[in-house]
Amino acid sequence: MDTSKMKAAILSTILMGVTLVTACSIDAYEKGDGEYSLMTAEMVDATVGSDKYVTTVDTDEGERLMLNAPVKTKWMEKGDTTYRALLYYNAMEGGKIEAISFNKVGVLIPANEKNNGKIDSLKTDPLYVESIWMSKNKKYVNMRLRLLTGAADDEKAVHTLGLFRDTTANHGHEHFTLYHHQGSRPEYYSTTVFVSIPLAKVQTDTLTIVANTYDGPFSRTFIK
Repeated sequence: MDTSKMKAAILSTILMGVTLVTACSIDAYEKGDGEYSLMTAEMVDATVGSDKYVTTVDTDEGERLMLNAPVKTKWMEKGDTTYRALLYYNAMEGGKIEAISFNKVGVLIPANEKNNGKIDSLKTDPLYVESIWMSKNKKYVNMRLRLLTGAADDEKAVHTLGLFRDTTANHGHEHFTLYHHQGSRPEYYSTTVFVSIPLAKVQTDTLTIVANTYDGPFSRTFIK
């Protein structure tokens, strides 16, 4: 994955007033009889070739999906790169899939606050943690977050998300704080974002993630 330069957990991609990730309007894990009831959603690593078409898709379940046709998206701008995405698709006969859409998933690379010159202090503005889970292949901790947002007069006013390592954590157990800066955005309506934490960037077998939410302090511990 193209993360060698991501020493800070804040990226410059801006969409729907949120730094880092795209808002998703379809519930990835709901099942029912609606328009999307036959469609499947998976968190995936999508690899693109030099022509910027998706060549392989590997799911968090450890399965490789075969596309029925090459796919190119606007946001997968760099060739020969693996991107984190939420894939919506239909299963087809013969074991292949029809890709409906690849939605960008933010990758939060842990950073130490003192080493990050892009911010003045650790921001923990409230948000909602709707779900958090470790992928079956144990490569990621995934989070589904809900932010309260709205239109702002300042075009540069955006939500910013990140992840910071607590340097005082005990040996063998790392602690991380979810960074969230509201960015002067009003709190009128909800937008849902997905982010992933690559466990290859976690130096211990046990990690705890804490966040400030509208429902109070949140904490969840995982063992790799």
